[in-house]
Amino acid sequence: MNYLCLPVAIWKHRSSLLVTSLLLLLLLLLRQLTRQTVLRISPGEQRLSLRWKSTSAPFLADQQVPEKAVSEEQRAPSIIFLKTHKTGSSTVQNILFRFSERRKLTVAFPLYSYQFAYPERFSRAFVADLPQGAPHFNLLCSHMRLDVGEAQAIMPAHSVFLTILRDPVQTFESVFHYYRSAIPAFQPLANHSQPLLAFLKDSAQYYDAQNISNGLAKNPMAFDLGLNASWGETPSSLWQGELERLNHTFQLVMIAEHFDESLLLARELLGLEMEELVYVKLNIRRKEGKPLPKRLVQKIQAWNRLDVQLYRFFHRVFWRKVEVYGYMRMKQELDVFRTLLRETVAGCLEGDAIGPEDVADDLQPWQPGSVVILGYRLRQNLTYAQYSGCFRMVLPELQYHAYLYYRQYGKDMRPLPTSRIEKVTAEPWEN
Repeated sequence: MNYLCLPVAIWKHRSSLLVTSLLLLLLLLLRQLTRQTVLRISPGEQRLSLRWKSTSAPFLADQQVPEKAVSEEQRAPSIIFLKTHKTGSSTVQNILFRFSERRKLTVAFPLYSYQFAYPERFSRAFVADLPQGAPHFNLLCSHMRLDVGEAQAIMPAHSVFLTILRDPVQTFESVFHYYRSAIPAFQPLANHSQPLLAFLKDSAQYYDAQNISNGLAKNPMAFDLGLNASWGETPSSLWQGELERLNHTFQLVMIAEHFDESLLLARELLGLEMEELVYVKLNIRRKEGKPLPKRLVQKIQAWNRLDVQLYRFFHRVFWRKVEVYGYMRMKQELDVFRTLLRETVAGCLEGDAIGPEDVADDLQPWQPGSVVILGYRLRQNLTYAQYSGCFRMVLPELQYHAYLYYRQYGKDMRPLPTSRIEKVTAEPWEN
């Protein structure tokens, strides 16, 4: 045996192993690149899939919430959101519902139906029992007329108070048309050719301040906040103190005309991720006709003096908060957030809001009869994960409300009793 040839043979063998290893490594890299190419449907869809990976379960099934989100539950603040009428509050509620679902929070639901015995002042008696095993409620955000003490009685100490206000002219015009067939003061004008103008010209003929069902017929935002509509007719000293009290109560009063800025302030206050703020406008109506004439605008402002003062007061407070937040920071984050919004909406929806006749049955918004409420159509090529997140983002208030209630209690919501408030307080409910 020629021992001198042995090192050469070994070297040749080692060289062969090295070449083989390199070839295997190249094959693995090519396979990985191929897999990434197959999965990359489009840049927008890929980002959307990652964005909504925390909502990868189908509707009406348990959500696969990431472990990180579950572990953050104890650090999620408890929230009291006063859902004011016709201000964009349904969109905010949808954001909060999605937030509560991701973080497995416990929601305070009405004992009956979808509202806390509105328009009565809120009471702890109007709230469904705390679910078994839950230490406390984390979120209160269904329609109610504010009573701060009663709300605090069912929520943890140091809960964050939020609400939203909108330009009083736009708010009242929307309230009038939306509730034209429901509020006693508006009902006689249901078939009038110019109902809003007719009401404002002779409001004394139609409006009865003693009827609580007329609460939204004058200063509707102030009414939701628990104020008395008649205070707007008195010297400012009577209600200025109430405005200061509300300012002390609410950590943030959002402004509908600056909705995105409001969400960024809420994000910092609540510890939300920017992806958790994405939205589409919900419960919007199909508008017809021209903008309101100046004369009608002035009449609405005169009729809703307290709402005008309320809005102006908190509009100033809002911009002071933006100043503290930082104007440049706000501008930079708005650019990022609005890019995220555009990508999300483009990835989820086929187009703009459409009439209910063209919306899928499970996504049809409730129709009040006096106006047409628009909905959305989802894209057809969504993945399993994308569909779940997009579906929840456009899910109307009543459907989402009913789903979360069933998910929390394992039963359907109880319908509103015939005798309303008397039956609510007299009839205890056992889970």
